[in-house]
Amino acid sequence: MVTTPQKDQGASPRKPKKQAEQDNANANGLAAYLKGVQTEWGKVSWPTMPQIWAQTLVVLVMVSIMSFGLWTIDNLFRLGIGAITP
Repeated sequence: MVTTPQKDQGASPRKPKKQAEQDNANANGLAAYLKGVQTEWGKVSWPTMPQIWAQTLVVLVMVSIMSFGLWTIDNLFRLGIGAITP
């Protein structure tokens, strides 16, 4: 005859001690992590507005150059394929 295991009716719904300690350690770890983030955030060297504008201009110029180059290559391929297909 097969019997099914019975649940322990006397068990408390609280977490085991080891799990509670781990949760506490995770909470302390999160607090330490956030404190470290705050410390590192203060060490960040933020760019000035002229640096931001100069870097933005460089990005826009490079995007324009790359777009024109890609457009040129695309048109050359289109013309080449158009020349060899009826």
